[in-house]
Amino acid sequence: MAALIYALIVLCSIAAPVAAQSTRVEAIAEAQAAKAGQLDAEGPSSAELLIRRILISPLLNGGVGAYPWFGSIYSGTGMGAGAGYLKPLVNAASFNVQAGISTSNSKMVRAGFTAPELWRGMLQVHTGAQWLDLRGLSFYGFGQRSDRRLRERFDFAPKEIGGNVTLKPLRFVAVTGGYMFTNFDSHRSSPRFAPRESPGMDDELNFHVTRATAAFDWRPAPAYSTRGGYYRASFERHEEARGQPYSFNLQEYEVVQQVPIVREQFVLAAHGLMTLTTPDRGDEVPVMLSPILGGGSELRGFANRRFTDRNRVLLTGEYRWRPSRYLDMALFLDAGQVARDRRDFDVSDFDVAWGIGARFHGPTFNAFRFEVARGREGIRLILSGAQPF
Repeated sequence: MAALIYALIVLCSIAAPVAAQSTRVEAIAEAQAAKAGQLDAEGPSSAELLIRRILISPLLNGGVGAYPWFGSIYSGTGMGAGAGYLKPLVNAASFNVQAGISTSNSKMVRAGFTAPELWRGMLQVHTGAQWLDLRGLSFYGFGQRSDRRLRERFDFAPKEIGGNVTLKPLRFVAVTGGYMFTNFDSHRSSPRFAPRESPGMDDELNFHVTRATAAFDWRPAPAYSTRGGYYRASFERHEEARGQPYSFNLQEYEVVQQVPIVREQFVLAAHGLMTLTTPDRGDEVPVMLSPILGGGSELRGFANRRFTDRNRVLLTGEYRWRPSRYLDMALFLDAGQVARDRRDFDVSDFDVAWGIGARFHGPTFNAFRFEVARGREGIRLILSGAQPF
């Protein structure tokens, strides 16, 4: 187990030198390409043309005006579908509204307005609001060794309104500051955990949330790419508006690195994510806002929201290859851990999941992802409309 974790850490930290090992492979590929150039050019097949039309159509890629929407309403609510309306305005401004329902009968309505770019495109303001009605979310108790037989279900209904300002002083650099007010309540029909074991549950809470994020993103397209990297640091303050004992600070650090091999036909991809929360003296972090692991993007191979606690670490390595123009395949390995105190993290206590997946995509977006993952609690099937990272 420890060897697998160390392997992931090495992949996240030294991805770049791997590209040098592909020199001989690239030379062979170039020779084959030169030989193939002497033959008649072979165009795309009828099937490839049909797939291309579907993938670049508004059905999956969205577009101006009304469009279908597919995705996840919230972590642990299953696949969602609905409709949206996008109205582009002058100077990169836009208005967008979406409504959807998921397989768990969870519902979503959200709207956002992006103001025109200012200062030669380096400054932009965004405001938005959303209403969610989330049904049947899972909570297994805190910690990495929580018992899955003790799972309880709860409903969660957050309402949010806020905005942010993004400054882009350099091509790949973005600094964002924002504020959000959120109100939510939760309900359990059959509680299994006492109030001290499930802080914030069954209470109505209100939060003033302020956040700051600095990011360096040099991927060609965030929704789908085969090269580049993304590095982010976020800091948040969650202040309970009515003085209840649930105020806390949050830090989150994320790294994504993709190394193409043989003209992006093969890709080594690595992802690291760390979330740390610090409650005020005498306060707790509510269950609904605590970091989680488990699901389609965060420790695949385990049930949605399987692990919850104040802090989390997730490491992922993937080997991706492209058998056709609009299909990627991937072998992946995930390792993750949650802990009440950040000093409790231990390499030997990480849970590991591995598997294989297929991703159908367009030039700049992922349309559909199907994966089979295995962890110590069994095999999971994953259906998603987004990349895992």
